[in-house]
Parts: sequence; C-alpha cells; structure tokens
Amino acid sequence: YGHIGGIMFVRTVFICLWSVLLIIPGIVKMYEYMMVPFILAENPDMSREEVFALSKQMMKGNKWDAFVLDLSFIGWHLLGACTFGILTFLYVNPYQYYTEAELYHVLRDRM
Repeated sequence: YGHIGGIMFVRTVFICLWSVLLIIPGIVKMYEYMMVPFILAENPDMSREEVFALSKQMMKGNKWDAFVLDLSFIGWHLLGACTFGILTFLYVNPYQYYTEAELYHVLRDRM
C-alpha cells in the first residue's frame, strides 16, 4: 500500500502546486490526473511516471467532458446541502464515484 499511497500523495502535491501557481492550471491538472486512482487499482505495480503518463493520455481531449460531467452533479450537491449532507453522504458521493469509474472504463476501452 505504500507505493499506491505515495503516488496518490504525489498526485495531491502536484495538483496543489499547480493550484498555487494559478487556479485554472490547477483545475486542468486535477482533470488530467483524474484517472490515477483507477489506473492504480488495476495496475498497482506501475511506476509513478507510467501512471501519470497513462492518465494524461486517457484524459487528452476529454477534460472538458469530465468537467461537464462534474457540473451535472451541482444540483445533487445543492439538494444534499439542504439535507445537511446526509443525502450527499448516502447517495450523491457514491453515485458520483460510480460515474467516474464508468468514465474510466469508457476511456480505457477507447485506448
């Protein structure tokens, strides 16, 4: 687990550093590295460079679509806020994570 945890930590550090530079590059890098957890789940022995390169390749030309996909959950999150986060915890977050996993499967099958 140390290898996977290290890569996820580096991913978070990279996103934070890009966000410190400017907000927009941080958002772009967040979507560029969006597939890292899913790649690591299937290939836990890959090196950090390979995982980041594969995620970048998978998200090339798909960052805007992933952003619009995330925007489609705004209504659900607002509804979850009205229930003090209960709906978000029980329904919205699992639904959003499943949708991101399905996006990974679609992008993986395209490659």
